[in-house]
Amino acid sequence: MTTEAQALDGVRERVLTAACELFAARGITSTGVDLVSEVAGVSKRSLYQRFPSKDHLIAAYLTRATDRFMDGLIPPEDSGLPPAGNVLEVFAATQRKSHETDFRGCPVLNATAEIADVTHPVRGIAISYKDQLLGYFRAQAEAAGAADAELLAEQLGMLFDGAMAYGSVRDQPLPDSVHATARTLLAAQGVELPPTTGA
Repeated sequence: MTTEAQALDGVRERVLTAACELFAARGITSTGVDLVSEVAGVSKRSLYQRFPSKDHLIAAYLTRATDRFMDGLIPPEDSGLPPAGNVLEVFAATQRKSHETDFRGCPVLNATAEIADVTHPVRGIAISYKDQLLGYFRAQAEAAGAADAELLAEQLGMLFDGAMAYGSVRDQPLPDSVHATARTLLAAQGVELPPTTGA
């Protein structure tokens, strides 16, 4: 990579880092590109060279924020857990994440709550991430022998999103009932559950 290209990437990174911090803390619609460029320490011209519009910047922010949010939520393939354990670990990991000081809920839900326009690029990114999570739940449900894997995946997806909204509205960590509800949904589909911790 040339020195010029490295500098270009460095500026882009500064802009995106500033946008991630500001959008998460202040909201997307209430944060203008003037403030992003000021915090990033770059000119608006430089910002627009990397992101042709605020919508492009929002899309880049949401992709990065959601990747970071999802990191560690889905167990690795070699986790050694049974399928039901993999599902439960998603909710356990989400609970743990909700105790972090910078936890603000699901970036996808937050962004779509702010931007109602269904044609906005945010919508496609949001659906893509939610479909990935549903696909994971579906695959685990099928592997676990659920009576209706599609229905179970949908229920688990709604539980996940509901938990995110619950924590965001109350600005508090997720309660233990989230994990207990996931166990109940699995059991209702005839899935054999791993023992509870300490059992």
